[in-house]
Amino acid sequence: MEDRTKGILYMLIVVAIWGFSFVATKVLLDYLDPATIAFTRFFIATILLFVICRKKEIYTREEIKYVAIAGFLGITCYYMFENVALTFTTATNSSLISATVPVFFLFTVDAFRRKFSKPTKYLGAFIAFVGVGLLILNGKFNLNLNPLGDFLMFGSVFSWVFYTLIIDRMGSRNMLIVSRDLTLSGTVFLLPFALYEAQNLRIDIFSQNDLLVVIAALIYLGVFCSAFGFLFWNKAIHLAGSSTTTNGIYLLPLVTILGDSIIIGNVPNIYVVIGAVLVLAGVYLSERN
Repeated sequence: MEDRTKGILYMLIVVAIWGFSFVATKVLLDYLDPATIAFTRFFIATILLFVICRKKEIYTREEIKYVAIAGFLGITCYYMFENVALTFTTATNSSLISATVPVFFLFTVDAFRRKFSKPTKYLGAFIAFVGVGLLILNGKFNLNLNPLGDFLMFGSVFSWVFYTLIIDRMGSRNMLIVSRDLTLSGTVFLLPFALYEAQNLRIDIFSQNDLLVVIAALIYLGVFCSAFGFLFWNKAIHLAGSSTTTNGIYLLPLVTILGDSIIIGNVPNIYVVIGAVLVLAGVYLSERN
């Protein structure tokens, strides 16, 4: 199997896993604060990755900086911006803004190399974004703008863009070790926020069922979404390329809606069908060449 094909498979696996992470996070927000959720899931991921791989990597000084910054941007900044933003803005706004990651990644890469990509890439990105908009808005074209919340969501977008650029530069390294070390870095940076929130944590008020729900959701987020999710995503960037992997973000709403149909039984309407077709067409157009 070609490396690019392997990378795309890794990306699709992660998209399938992350597509259901929103449900788990939404459930946990009824019991725990945002930083506590983020710290706990990545603490679990860090332990698991160190159990899987105890091998050490000898980094250059520059690479040590890259690993630390990648953990700070891709874990600490991304999840703090996103979780705090959700307390100010709507989930619809957040989802739409998150879907701009591939667009801003394309602009950022072109700005760094001072060269425009092929017009088909921009056209594909636009078509896919329109498709995502139809999927998320579901035919109800009304947005409740919240400047602070929406601004914070753009903070998460740019955090992920620059995280991807850094991982792209670490392609020659063992991605399992890099993922493990940057997860540790991001978890350490999350610790002060989690300690601040821990002052108000009351586990004793949870019922036995509540505890089971919280533990199950944290294990899903920590093991699958964080440990294996970040590992496979970083491998996808290395094998398929950062642009192709980033375009996988367009597919996340499709997975979420598919899960909604299977688990809850909601039947997709015409806007969802059109949106799905546009997303797939846009991604195909962007990746055709």
